[in-house]
Amino acid sequence: MIVVSDSTPLITLMKAGQLNVLNKLFGDVLIPQAVYSELTGNENFPEEAKQIQNSEFLKVVTVEDEKAISLLQRAAGGAGIAQA
Repeated sequence: MIVVSDSTPLITLMKAGQLNVLNKLFGDVLIPQAVYSELTGNENFPEEAKQIQNSEFLKVVTVEDEKAISLLQRAAGGAGIAQA
């Protein structure tokens, strides 16, 4: 199973101190480069950025098929975690 996450569930799980629950449930979780940049690029949240950078189960991927991403987002309700 391939699991792809948007930033919202990652932020929510970090705030709850439960980011690793994704690893326990799914193993590796793919995040698009844009999501990674959003989560690590804000200087106001350095600790959160470190959590993302140090999470070995989060795998950053480059989006190559924009149409497939759009379809996946619609199927998943627009955002969040989608399984493919």
